[in-house]
Formats: sequence, C-alpha cells, structure tokens
Amino acid sequence: MPSLNRMPDQAHPDTALRPPVPHTVQAIVFDYGNTLIPFGLAEVDRFDIRLKTFLQQQFGPFDELQYYRIREHDRLAPYQGNPPAYRESDLNQMVGDLFAALYRRASTQAELQDIIRFRRAVFVEITDMAGETRDILKELRTEYRLGLLSNYPDGEAIRHSLRKNKADLLFDAVLVSGDIGLVKPHPEVFRQMLQSLDVHPSQCLFVGDNWLADVQGARRAGMIACHFTKWVPPERFDPTPEDLLPHATIRDLSELRLLLPTRTNCQGNIAPHG
Repeated sequence: MPSLNRMPDQAHPDTALRPPVPHTVQAIVFDYGNTLIPFGLAEVDRFDIRLKTFLQQQFGPFDELQYYRIREHDRLAPYQGNPPAYRESDLNQMVGDLFAALYRRASTQAELQDIIRFRRAVFVEITDMAGETRDILKELRTEYRLGLLSNYPDGEAIRHSLRKNKADLLFDAVLVSGDIGLVKPHPEVFRQMLQSLDVHPSQCLFVGDNWLADVQGARRAGMIACHFTKWVPPERFDPTPEDLLPHATIRDLSELRLLLPTRTNCQGNIAPHG
C-alpha cells in the first residue's frame, strides 16, 4: 500500500505550499531510471563493464581502478560544490576527459564519437521497461498529461531507449538533463517541465526514486511529490532535518491508482500537509 506522509505546517516554516484537492491534478511527471525502468547498481555495473571492455579492445589496456574512480566521480559531479550548482556534465567533455586520463592523449573526434555511440547503444540495450509499466502509462495518459524528466548526460540515449521500449509516444513532454545543462533538483529543470505541460506546480504529481533529485526537487518546485522505492538508486542522498517529506510513498506504480482519482471519482487520498 502507498505510504502517505502528513506534514504539519509548523514542521516546515520555509514553505507555504498547499497541495490541491486531488481532482485538480492535471499532469504526472515521472523520473526514468529506477522509476519506469530498473537502473540501479546492477545496471550501472553492466554498463561500466561493457564500456571498459570496449575501450580496452579498441584502444588498449589501462588502469582499471582509475577507470572506476573516474566513472564514480562523473556520476556524482553534478551534485558537488557548496552549494552545488547542479550542472549536468557535458557528454563530449566527460567522455574526452575519461579517454585522456586513461590513455594520456586526447581522442580524435572520430574516436570520441565512436565511444559515445557505443555507450548510447549499451544504455539502450540494458534499459528495459516492463509491459505492466507501459500499460499503466497508457491508462494514465487517458486522463492526465504525462511528462518524463530524467537526469542523464545523453538525451539521445533516453529518447532511443523510450523508442525501443515503445513508450516514446506516451509522453506529452520529455526533458533530459543532458539537453538542459542542469540536473534535478535545480528549480529550472522543473520550471521547464511545468511550462512544457502548461500546468501550475500544484496541478502536477511527480514520481521518482531519488530523495534529493526527485523528492526534494519536486517539493521545492511546489509539486506534489511521490517517492518511488521499489529499487535502490545508485546515487543515494540521505535525508537531512531540513528536507521536505514526500506527500506519498509507493513501491509499485500500480499503487498510483490508489492515489489518483478518475475524472468520475474525485475521492483521491493524496495526503494534505496541514
């Protein structure tokens, strides 16, 4: 069952947000990895091993410990800084820097594009959406505008993955951090999604797995936040006392039916805070 979190106003004096009565929700925005598809540590490891093998076969051996250190650094780079700038890594720069660090020389443009094409193909190969998930999206699409908002440095990889999974036509808006130059929880990312869907923040439900990027980002943007906990995200951010709680927590997307009213039944049960 969904876990609903009531949040007294006095617990969070820095916000005056009020979620709408449920029947005013007009749009639902989803994260991609670890929300609509599994993309946790197992998938990250598969990706890293495939990329490592490709590089070694094409360009020769290198220090594997250095490779994994760089890959881990690249994943966390957008969240570094005090305060973090939440800037997405430039794909070409990131891949070029990896190559230069491993081989002590700059890649040619042809080599760089070969590596990017390979890593894009691997991402598409290992990202699989369950048929049940696709059916849920189809059902929701009959009543709500749907958006997808993903943190990933390669927007084309996300779009190719959606096409492979026959889900590309299910969304009214698809925004990827690699195209915007910023990652969730930066407010501009959410602003652009809301603008694309033409909805007020209070009319939008956001569903995602990452505590910082998804839950905090959506809450700070004024959206209704649903924390999805089926899979463990590869980048984990522990809650802090200042964090805002999600309005709901679910472990399976089918539980959204228990949170969202149909247009003919407005007795939903997303918990208000206050």
